[in-house]
Parts: sequence; C-alpha cells; structure tokens
Amino acid sequence: MRMPFSEFITSGDLKFIVLFTICTAIAGYHFFKKLQTKKSQENQELAKHHNLKIYNAAFWIGILSVLSLLLGLMHSFYFIGKTGGIAPELIFQGISNTLITPVLGICLFIICRILHGISNSNLPAS
Repeated sequence: MRMPFSEFITSGDLKFIVLFTICTAIAGYHFFKKLQTKKSQENQELAKHHNLKIYNAAFWIGILSVLSLLLGLMHSFYFIGKTGGIAPELIFQGISNTLITPVLGICLFIICRILHGISNSNLPAS
C-alpha cells in the first residue's frame, strides 16, 4: 500500500514546503533566464550570475531539508517522551510523517542540482 501524492504533500510541514517551492521557483526562473542568454563573451558574467543563483537555491533547499528532518525528529521524540509509553504503530506513523518533508526537499535539491549542471554545460570553457 502506497501513500497518495496529495496526502504526501499535505502531511509535510507547510512552512518548509512553502520555502522549498520558493527556492525551486527561483532556481527555475534563473535556469530559464540562463537559457535565454546568448553564448557571447559579454553574457558570460550574466550566465555565471544565473548559475550562482541556481546553486544557492539548491543549497538552501538542502539545508532546509536537514533542518526539517531534525525538527521533525525532535518533535516526534518529544511527544513520545511526554506520553511515557506509546504504541509502535504511533511511533512509526510519527516517524513516517517526520520523513515526508526531507524526502521532498532532497528530491527538489536533486532537481535544482540537475538544472545547475545543465546550465553549466552550456557555458563555453574559460
């Protein structure tokens, strides 16, 4: 049995998902701006600027993914400790919900890194 995609997205931490979406949109914007630049010498600085923005967006998605994992685990273990004893089903449910946002973040990180790699391959050698 698999979790439906809509439940996967809605079960994640909304503030991190919004930040992931913003960073991915920034990376996509700069990727398409990079593709629009011509391969002339004067546009090399502009292309490097767009590549740096894509790299930074991917970096922040990666950092936020790790942060969301740590905060989710802290939250889960806090409530496990507060209850004193808890059923294994609830532990596994909490841990699985904790992993939703980092998994989404890592997927978006990979996509942004691919966009960064594609845009770098369009640059002529310096």
